Amino acid sequence: MEKKDYNKHIQSRLHRNLDGSRAPYASIALEFDYARSGYVDNFLIKRSWKYTDQEIVEVLDIHRNNEPLVEVNEEQWQNFLMELIPPGLSKLFFFDGEKIQSLARGQGENRYILESINSLLGIDLIERLRYDIKMYLAKESTNNAVGLEASLCEIKNRRKSIELRLDSLLQEKASMQNKMMRVNSEIENQELQISTDGGGFASQREQLKDKAKTLEAKIESTKEEIRDLCAGLLPFAIVPEFCKTLKSRLEHEEKEQQRQAAITYLNNMVNELSEDIGKALFFDVLRLSKDEKHLVASETIKILRGKIEKVNGFSKENIHAVSSIERLELLRWIQVATDQIPSNLKELSSRLAELESENEITRGYIFNAPSDDVLKPFFIKLGQLHEELGTLQQKQAITEKEIESIKLQLTIILREQDKLLNEKTQFDKSIRRLELAAKTQDVLEEYLQRLRTEKVGEFRENFLECFNLLFGKQNLVSNVDVSASNFEITLLTSQNIPLPRVELSLGERQIYAMAMIWALAKTSNRLLPFLMDTPLGRLDTDHRKNIMDNFLLNASHQIIVFSTNTEIDQHYYDQLQPYIAKAYNLEYDSDKRETTVKQGYFWKSLEVEKNEL
Repeated sequence: MEKKDYNKHIQSRLHRNLDGSRAPYASIALEFDYARSGYVDNFLIKRSWKYTDQEIVEVLDIHRNNEPLVEVNEEQWQNFLMELIPPGLSKLFFFDGEKIQSLARGQGENRYILESINSLLGIDLIERLRYDIKMYLAKESTNNAVGLEASLCEIKNRRKSIELRLDSLLQEKASMQNKMMRVNSEIENQELQISTDGGGFASQREQLKDKAKTLEAKIESTKEEIRDLCAGLLPFAIVPEFCKTLKSRLEHEEKEQQRQAAITYLNNMVNELSEDIGKALFFDVLRLSKDEKHLVASETIKILRGKIEKVNGFSKENIHAVSSIERLELLRWIQVATDQIPSNLKELSSRLAELESENEITRGYIFNAPSDDVLKPFFIKLGQLHEELGTLQQKQAITEKEIESIKLQLTIILREQDKLLNEKTQFDKSIRRLELAAKTQDVLEEYLQRLRTEKVGEFRENFLECFNLLFGKQNLVSNVDVSASNFEITLLTSQNIPLPRVELSLGERQIYAMAMIWALAKTSNRLLPFLMDTPLGRLDTDHRKNIMDNFLLNASHQIIVFSTNTEIDQHYYDQLQPYIAKAYNLEYDSDKRETTVKQGYFWKSLEVEKNEL
């Protein structure tokens, strides 16, 4: 029931005054003794409702042995009551004539037995747990598994695309290398031809080639030095203002660190001084009283601490968590980056420019063919080969850069894939745990089915005993069959012939329903009082006698009956008198629209009133 419906229900049950208005407050209390572990405790449970500001405020109060219940947190009192007397068991002991009539007509009989058996065994809670686990499994499997699988599929597709591109680039690089080997071979053949046919020019050209190789080596060495600068401190040199700011901050933090060390040292010295001042002989050279010495000592320490705190007040928090050695190394890097790196880069750049210019001139000498018509075609062909080789080298360099970029992308993709695979592994482990929990519930369900079968057997024996005690026709029913699958009850005669309930009279059907309730209560093995509301109103005299002689005296250690004077009349009341602890009469005053409680039964309460008058 939702809260608003519950509030509306409670409001409708509040007392209506003579003027038609509703009372703003209502309460109900129940006092009972509860035996547990050999001890009997008295419980007083009071629940009250107050209607204010269109809202119902509910208060629950529990006392045990005239003291508030302190062993359980107040927020858990409701759960404590549900454990004390589970709600599922209450319907086995609290019933009225309408419920008996409903069961007698066969309306919801099987469902009632099923719910009762489930309450006895706690199956309803376990089934709810299994349902919650299945819902959680379905939710997690739908949300996480689908997302992870989609991400993994997308990662695999990207990885496959990148790997295909990488394979293509590697094949392209291998093809270019083969072409470069072919061009180099042709160049060597061409130069050999020139050397053979060129005479003195060829000798001079070999010297130029050696010079060009030397220049290219120097150019590559200079480029390597520049690359080392780029990989080292050159980025610092690009932002000199930032380096100055960082240097200033590091130097300030160095001073601040020294300041903190000094303050720590001074605090330690002041603490030692405080101990020395506290000694009796420290001020013996001064002619002061003890209080004056104490005052001088306190003021001295106070002034020193004030000085230290003043110095400490100017301190700022260090933002670079580095040691002194690391800070000195950073300052050295900054000095090198701002003072040496720019000049070194300028010098290397100038040297590179000179070497490349000289190399270009030398190459020009090499490839300038002489006027000799015999050598000119060889040099033209050689120049074309070197041009082709240069183009291939340039393409190879571009391809190698793209290969490195693709490899980096592949590395990133592999990391993402590993991360997703780890997440999927964890998710699979979680799913595995939940599957094991679900399987555990299935095993438990099988156990409960067996236990339910056992309880059904116990219920069958109890029902047969209770039914024969209440039924007027002895030996008509000698056995009972209760189906463990659908809880259908079949009465069997002494000849083991099924006895349809439609052949029973209305009173006998009601006896049948009461026997079923009594058997369920006995099967619960709970010692709880029976509360019955108008149970005899629809029974004839014979069946009432069976109820009086057997049910009311044997069903429980305590039975509370709400009856009219036509159900339990004076004859039945006198018969039950030795077993009655207390009797009350509820009288309704139509003028005041209220009910009062008086001691005694109908005619007995009248006698009490006459005696009082």
